[in-house]
Amino acid sequence: MTRSLTRATHLFLDGKVNDRVRFGRPSAERIIDRRCRVELFAPAQVFGYVQWRANRFGTELWRFWVLRAGGPGERLETVPGIAPGAHIWVALAGQARVGRALELVDAIEAQGLDPALVPESYWRTAQNRLAAGTACRVFGPTDVVGELRL
Repeated sequence: MTRSLTRATHLFLDGKVNDRVRFGRPSAERIIDRRCRVELFAPAQVFGYVQWRANRFGTELWRFWVLRAGGPGERLETVPGIAPGAHIWVALAGQARVGRALELVDAIEAQGLDPALVPESYWRTAQNRLAAGTACRVFGPTDVVGELRL
């Protein structure tokens, strides 16, 4: 059963490493130790993943992804900390871009919406706008269409 699940690794080393799931509802969780745990996502579940690294001079790496867990036999993109891989909807790097993306996630959550339920089309548009450094509209309750209820 766990072979069909996507594994996202949480790793925290104070002041050096902070890899974590920012949003999404895992199917299960495995605690490795006080610094490391693994969250398991079923196929088609969407989640946000943040990777941060620092050295003695400050932040050296900051990345953010919105990912959809894949199923058995699907071709998946590789993402550090995610096994075996996932479908990438958003991939951003750099403190400014990732910071704006996390503010966007916060704004969606502030409206009482779950970012994991926001459609792929919105995330892909947000990816392009954030990468270009242009304004990005916050997904809101009026964007809900058809059967999708957030």
